Amino acid sequence: MSEFTINRLTAGDQGGVHLNSTIVSHAAYLMTEGDARIARLGVPAAQKIWYRALTVYMTSSTNYQGARTASLNAARDLYGAASTQYNAVAAAWSAVSVN
Repeated sequence: MSEFTINRLTAGDQGGVHLNSTIVSHAAYLMTEGDARIARLGVPAAQKIWYRALTVYMTSSTNYQGARTASLNAARDLYGAASTQYNAVAAAWSAVSVN
């Protein structure tokens, strides 16, 4: 780790946006592309879910748990709480250890 990274970690931002965004990015990737445990939603459905989550439910202070809740709410709004899409969103977050 560089001195800059160490200073940023001790400054309270927990690694900054570039380090921390990989968890959310990986969850979004898993929702979009799927894997052995997660249904593939494809770009259009994942895009709709993320757009609604970002524009309706998230704020500048949303954390990982809040992002999970926001994307689940968006999937529920768009596709229903018992839908393949909702279940894929939940599974993707679980895969990145955000429960």
